[in-house]
Amino acid sequence: MPLTTETNKTALFLSNLFARLNEEKITYCVLRNYENLPEKVGNDVDIWVKDEHREKFYEIVKDSAYTLNYTLNYTPRLALIGEGDYFLIKESDNSTYIIHIDCWTYIHWKGLPYINLTSIEKHLKWYKKGFYVSPPGVMVAIMLLKELLQQGKVKDKYKKEIKEYSLREKEIFISSLNNHFGTNYSKFIMEMSQVGNWAALEQKVNTLRIALLIGGLLHPLSQFKNWFNYFHAQFRRFFLNSRGIFVVLIGPDGSGKSTTVNNLIELEIKRLFQKKYYFHGHFPFLPELKKIAGFFKRNKKEVINGTQSLRGKTEAISKTWIAMPSDGNDGGGTLSGETHRENQQPFSFLRSMIYPFYYGLNYFLGHFFVWKEKARGNLIIFDRYFYDYFIQGQYDNCPRWLLYTIAKAIPKPDIVIYLKNDPEVIFNRKSELTVEEIKRQQDICEELVKRFSNSFSVVTSTPREVVEQIQRIIINRIREKQK
Repeated sequence: MPLTTETNKTALFLSNLFARLNEEKITYCVLRNYENLPEKVGNDVDIWVKDEHREKFYEIVKDSAYTLNYTLNYTPRLALIGEGDYFLIKESDNSTYIIHIDCWTYIHWKGLPYINLTSIEKHLKWYKKGFYVSPPGVMVAIMLLKELLQQGKVKDKYKKEIKEYSLREKEIFISSLNNHFGTNYSKFIMEMSQVGNWAALEQKVNTLRIALLIGGLLHPLSQFKNWFNYFHAQFRRFFLNSRGIFVVLIGPDGSGKSTTVNNLIELEIKRLFQKKYYFHGHFPFLPELKKIAGFFKRNKKEVINGTQSLRGKTEAISKTWIAMPSDGNDGGGTLSGETHRENQQPFSFLRSMIYPFYYGLNYFLGHFFVWKEKARGNLIIFDRYFYDYFIQGQYDNCPRWLLYTIAKAIPKPDIVIYLKNDPEVIFNRKSELTVEEIKRQQDICEELVKRFSNSFSVVTSTPREVVEQIQRIIINRIREKQK
């Protein structure tokens, strides 16, 4: 089967990179998921590089990107040059190609190393496709402890492999742990892995974290250096150069907002982000007003009927995002916001102010979520944001100054995309609104694009062309932030 263009470009870059690393005698290895390399990459390529070679590794990646006309976006994970996320981006033939390389110089949990790096270096394996790989015994130790220490659980998809190689390479497996956990806990981890007793490991996770801390404090100078690098990097990530992007789509009903979001998160751009959060309506921090009103109505009815039962309790608020982690497991649920109503008759003056004010508070509470997820390198997309209060006809009686005041207080998007087309075309797609109402809403969208910075108008031609345009806008915004 002939290679696709994308496969050719990926294989060419990675083959060139591995050849340079070998030529320069860099001590490195691909940690896992290397079977299909260099032709095909999963979510990313995880590479360990010996600490003394990390700066040279950075120079080689940068030079390889320049040679093959890739743009390099580099985000250091620690206060070290070389370790971090490398995003290689190439745009050609109206297509975008992205390769994500994740580079590690030491394997740690919150600045506490949990893998003996000499075990990696001592047992490096040469892979038939021209690069070094991690010994399986160390690879499964990393798979196990990365999820166990961070999440308190072992991922199901790794369990079979962990069990197999903790048995087949038990000497390498336990030697990779001894320095940091001590003999007894290392033996416990290995024995539970060999028999597949994941519940016992998960129950002991806090004990293992304490053992790891004690092991780190036995080497105070190196451990405090590790903590300095870790917390320095966290400060930079959260306060100086967050890599995530917050995108809002606006436009009349029928302009294709929901379809565009669903198509966008399946494109190559997904490699640039750890997770993608899709909101349809508003944040989940406050209950919908209709649920609050329904609660009081039901309680009143029950009192009249002579009962004090709790049947009138409102249901728990469902999650408003679709979270798509890097491993491809989709979360669930969307929220239909109260900013959209088929009836475009204006609300009363009081009601038209209550809705924006109440939900404006809900958006305001999203500041921490947006800040946190952008710092973690995630993508946040809204296809109905607070700006719908400007657009929807029900809120014509709400003073514009109030809407603009609230708009300044809520999280500011990095990018606002206005999806535009002829009113007749939009009407034919979705005829809930009249052509005149669509035109009125489009005029307001045009005003918003002029008022808000980082706003763009995208004509909704074919779905593929639309998402390709938005993908390029997002990539350019990332490049601006990197600079």
